[in-house]
Amino acid sequence: MRRVTAIASLLGAVALVAALSSSAAGNSGSLRIVEAGGARFPDRAFVLTLPAKQRLQPARLHVLENGAQVSNVSLVPVGTADRGDFGVVLVIDASNSMRGAAIADAMEAARAFAARRPANQQLAVVTFNETSSVLLPFTSDEATIDAALATPPPLAKGTHVYDGVATALTLLRGSKIASGSVVVLSDGADTGSRLSATEAAASARQGHARIFSVGIRSKSFRSAPLEQLGLAAGGGYSEASSTAALTHIYDQLGARLAGEYLVRYRSTAGPNEKIRVEIRVDGIPGAGIGGYVTPALPSVAEAAPFQRSIAARFWLSALTMFLVSLGAAALFALGVMMMVRPRRGNLRARMAQFVSLRGAAAKDDTRLTERVFVGAERSLETTKWWARFVETLELAEIRFPAVQLLLWTFVATFLAMWLLAMLGGSLLFGLLGLGVPFAVRALIRRKVDRRRADFSEQLPDNLQVLASALRAGHSLVGALSVVVEDAAEPSQSEFRRVIADEQLGVSLEDALNVVARRMESRDLEQVGLVAALQHETGGNMAEVLDRVTDTIRERFEIRRIVQTLTAQGRMSRWVVSLLPVVLLATISFLNPTYVEPLFKETFGRVLLAMAAVMLVTGSLVIKKIVDIKL
Repeated sequence: MRRVTAIASLLGAVALVAALSSSAAGNSGSLRIVEAGGARFPDRAFVLTLPAKQRLQPARLHVLENGAQVSNVSLVPVGTADRGDFGVVLVIDASNSMRGAAIADAMEAARAFAARRPANQQLAVVTFNETSSVLLPFTSDEATIDAALATPPPLAKGTHVYDGVATALTLLRGSKIASGSVVVLSDGADTGSRLSATEAAASARQGHARIFSVGIRSKSFRSAPLEQLGLAAGGGYSEASSTAALTHIYDQLGARLAGEYLVRYRSTAGPNEKIRVEIRVDGIPGAGIGGYVTPALPSVAEAAPFQRSIAARFWLSALTMFLVSLGAAALFALGVMMMVRPRRGNLRARMAQFVSLRGAAAKDDTRLTERVFVGAERSLETTKWWARFVETLELAEIRFPAVQLLLWTFVATFLAMWLLAMLGGSLLFGLLGLGVPFAVRALIRRKVDRRRADFSEQLPDNLQVLASALRAGHSLVGALSVVVEDAAEPSQSEFRRVIADEQLGVSLEDALNVVARRMESRDLEQVGLVAALQHETGGNMAEVLDRVTDTIRERFEIRRIVQTLTAQGRMSRWVVSLLPVVLLATISFLNPTYVEPLFKETFGRVLLAMAAVMLVTGSLVIKKIVDIKL
């Protein structure tokens, strides 16, 4: 009876071995797929492993989800994949038990594996003993790989297999490899890793990585942990009876990984569905089976009903709006009253109570608007810049009242800002309206500069007439009267001012200095100095004026030469300044959609503002360079 039982047990074991061998043979001849990382639903990616290395055409590939054909499938072989698609980490045992021929054969096998890989496949090397070290980070450079694998790593005690696997998985995650593989080599059992084989395999599955474990028989070798690690992580297990057999195993692994394909497509499945993926290839029996669960729709919590805060309800209430409007009206009325209130009268106003003065009675008939302008002008007279502003308008021969010009400039500025903001659709364009005051100032400045330039051009001829009148026997004031009779504007009115000031008791040199300051004429300052010297010491002033006239004429000649030499710089300033503006306007007219991001995107508006600032700054710098004072 016992013999029959033993025979039956033996036959059962033989049948089990035969079944396992048949199953292994079937698996080796069928397709295998593993889900790859880096794809977010609905995008899907799978690594397809063929039974034998061959060239696969996309027409032979068929992808099915729950039995339905998937369209728009892309097939990428390892040899033509991007650098981030495929990567392999070699994890090599560097414990003391590998001393001698074992570590040398392991490095030789690693070199054989590296020689098998495609040129664009990323490769990294990790060694482990009591600690884990990265011998080679991910790279595809052959020279760097050969240099890292040329010499064996230093050995130490301890065999922390799973810690080495954890380091490799960390490298894969950090490099964002879509299809990562880890090849582990060890000749002994784990001796104290922080992770277990189950935890290391779970971490690999979570990161869509496969682990291929290779064992070398030794005294302390146990195959079960490595076999469990390789099979649980979707890779496989190989065992070498000696270190010399490692090269053949690594060569086969390299050939297998070099013949894989990356399959990508976009799924049409709905949320929270269990999907069964089948990949079939014409001419190859069987199918690669995989699956996943589509993510569920995010739950949207029911929002609480909107309620304004107490402060918001207060500011939006009708009572608050009424009070704010009332306060604004009161402040406006107070401002008008402050401007039109009667001020302390001057001497003319006080004398008007006792005598009849023309124009005193007409003051009460002034309209409200004129009273507002008068009040505003009196308020501005206390500032330092107002007198200079009024004098500038007088020099520019602008008859418009200064206070009204200032008011209308502010009104035009606000209207321009509102119009530009409405047309451009942004408050940023409204800021361009601030250029109105600068434009008005530039216009006034241009008229003043033109008047001063005319005065400077007329000065040599006027001084020659002055010298001739002095030779004819006229006094200096009489000679100036002759100049006034024959001079053109603006020289006539300015020299008439000199004569009028002299008749009011101002010294002639001071009167000339006032006109020199108004006209910014250094040449006239010299005439004032000559007049002062003639008044104090006497002398032949006509001869001195002739010399001054010759000097002025020579200076004008130098100015004309400088103007000619700097004409190109001035023209370049206007070309460089206006070209970007004209180009932007032209492109906006011909193809508005091309420049639309500059006006609608926040970053585009910031770029426009920066460009405007740089354009104005560059124009002012060029102007400063070519503006040579003589």
